[in-house]
Amino acid sequence: MLSRQGIISKEQAAKILTALKDAEDIGSGFGGETLATALLDGDEDLASLTILGRTLQEPMSRLQCRDLLLNIIDEMALALETTLDTAERHRDVVMSGDTHMAHGQASTYAAYLVAIHDSFARGTEQLELAYKHTNLNSGGCGSVAGTGLPVDRNLITTFLGLDGLVEPCYDCEPSQDYALTSLFALTNIMTTMSRFALDHEIWGSDNVGIISVKSTWMGTSSYMPQKAHPGTAFERLRIPANKAIGGMFTGLLAMKDEPYQDVLPIYGSYQALFGAGYNSVQAMHTYTLLLPDIIPKKDVMLKKASEGFCGATDLALALIRQKGYGPRRAHRITGTMIRLARERGMNAIQVTGDLLDEAAESLGEPHPGLSTQEILDALDPVKSVMQRHTNTGDPNPNEVIRMIDARRKQLAELRSRQTARRENIQQATDKLNAEIVDICGGEAKGPLTDKRSDSQEQSH
Repeated sequence: MLSRQGIISKEQAAKILTALKDAEDIGSGFGGETLATALLDGDEDLASLTILGRTLQEPMSRLQCRDLLLNIIDEMALALETTLDTAERHRDVVMSGDTHMAHGQASTYAAYLVAIHDSFARGTEQLELAYKHTNLNSGGCGSVAGTGLPVDRNLITTFLGLDGLVEPCYDCEPSQDYALTSLFALTNIMTTMSRFALDHEIWGSDNVGIISVKSTWMGTSSYMPQKAHPGTAFERLRIPANKAIGGMFTGLLAMKDEPYQDVLPIYGSYQALFGAGYNSVQAMHTYTLLLPDIIPKKDVMLKKASEGFCGATDLALALIRQKGYGPRRAHRITGTMIRLARERGMNAIQVTGDLLDEAAESLGEPHPGLSTQEILDALDPVKSVMQRHTNTGDPNPNEVIRMIDARRKQLAELRSRQTARRENIQQATDKLNAEIVDICGGEAKGPLTDKRSDSQEQSH
């Protein structure tokens, strides 16, 4: 850009670009103007031309965060796909959908997983917003008021594959809030990840035992030889999730109570994103490998759901629709029947029509007169899921499959947007390299050259 605008000569640009190519070959280590001076045989005047119109980290921090976000979104796409695949495989696994750590209504494991998917998907939408806020050009901003040189900031935008410009020069350095947007998105995703993990650790405990995992995931103990349980696997999900959430607090505190200026503490926000991003990727990678190896104990789930009164709401509904009770009266009669059953050591498959009539009589209500079979049908979790709960979003397997199919289309659109983002960057890189060739001649390559092979990029 400096060469194009006549701010430096083509000869100066060629020397600097050649030095930057050498710096790229060197790889990791301390870079910037200091390294350029060394590569230019100590010519500080020439090396210092690289900082005209910009300060230290902008827009380099944005480029680093952009690459990180692209990789995180790729990991999220894989996690979303795995969740949908697993949900489809378990669409007819009936279980109790719990509220307040107790049986709520009959549901399916697949319906639970679709809910987890949608929470992840909302976080991924936030990540895409974070990418939009990140992939902007802040170069050529000076400090807060631009530079007296005739820079072309839009040209920098084009050559770096950025989607737009942080237009107010005052906003380029002080803002840094694109990192907070990323951290908040990761916090939402990792919070759901932690909650998912805790659910499954409880479900896999000896005292509950409705899920297990393949033996390769079983936790052992250095002291207690009987230990072979799934809890450790889910704890290994919560550890990186907790660290990622901690990164959000670190990034937020780096910005809080700081002036809206270029000050050193605010750089802690994007630096916190690197650690949070690493831990999030670790958690998502573990999740993607672990989820298909979770084994729902279908028979145990159904037994507990059948015995645990998770069909009580359906029984109350039967009283409303078949016997004309008002909703609150039907709720009260059903609840009283279940209290009486529990006091007498009865579970849901042991209640009778007489017990329901007794409950109604104790409340001064007329006998409902439902037969024992009618009550058992109303409390049956399988009939609840398969026959009665068939509205939009219900756990009925056909409805769950419809939701899964719709979400597969959304996932395809996400991946299409990811492809477009990478292609945009590659096209910009090609333009940049063509300019470098024009300035330097030969087969020169620029510092943005992507050295990864196609197969390596796919692996990300």
